[in-house]
Amino acid sequence: MKSVGIIGLGLLGGSLGMALKGSWYRIGWGRREDNRSAALELDAVDESCASPAEVLQKADVTVLAIPVQPTIDFMKEYAASFPRGAIVTDVGSLKGEICHAADAFLAPQGVRFVGSHPMAGTEKHGVGAAFPELYENADIFILNGGGADPEAVEMVSTLWCAAGGHPKYLNDAHDHDALVARTSHVLHIVASALTSGILDSNSEEERAKRFAGCATGFRDSCRIAASTPAMWREITEKNADAVLKAMDEFEERYFTLRRLIENGEFDRFQEEFARGKELRDQWMAYKNNRS
Repeated sequence: MKSVGIIGLGLLGGSLGMALKGSWYRIGWGRREDNRSAALELDAVDESCASPAEVLQKADVTVLAIPVQPTIDFMKEYAASFPRGAIVTDVGSLKGEICHAADAFLAPQGVRFVGSHPMAGTEKHGVGAAFPELYENADIFILNGGGADPEAVEMVSTLWCAAGGHPKYLNDAHDHDALVARTSHVLHIVASALTSGILDSNSEEERAKRFAGCATGFRDSCRIAASTPAMWREITEKNADAVLKAMDEFEERYFTLRRLIENGEFDRFQEEFARGKELRDQWMAYKNNRS
């Protein structure tokens, strides 16, 4: 049985460990001792280590399941702790800076890094929120260009398939970051603005009315506004150019609908709504047909 080292026992790392139960031997490390104990109790890992270096020495593949900047810092601090030839991947939602750090810190040590990004998650965090189905039927972006080692790419792909994911290969970190700015990052910005625009008011009486007036449609639309603000500040700051371009594209669609309402062009308004529904139905079929 291959062994996987999971650095970071939160929602993503804990869920990965749960998903790999029985197919990979799972070795984990988290910064807090109580988190490491919880991961053992929840059966997210088979073995919990007191130090990252111990995990790195034991693992056939190491997954850095921590946020973007901590991933970069970890590579720099522990580069010499990896065995030569080790295979390392990550779960970061940005690839440019992480791949640059891997080239700077891991490659000189003979460590084979393959960037990956599972398109899965929730607004919650911590190993207590982990569940084994998180990656089931999820697309997993894997960077196989830029001189990536074919054996390492295959091993990382095998790991994500074992967790229930579907590998999707991208050649370039820049393309990845531009893509997820549209498909993920701008969604969190829109959800936050939507939530504030609907609920916020200087009047407590008005705010109470708005709270009462929101039901399941609001809940479903604003769910990801509950995500960690510090994490989304970091992601947006590091991917600002791509995020701004994605926001421009969203604004164009939004203001098209606004202009149609202002001009009383409700036939065209209905056509725009129908196009949105059609695309959503196609996306649902895409997801469901692979299950």
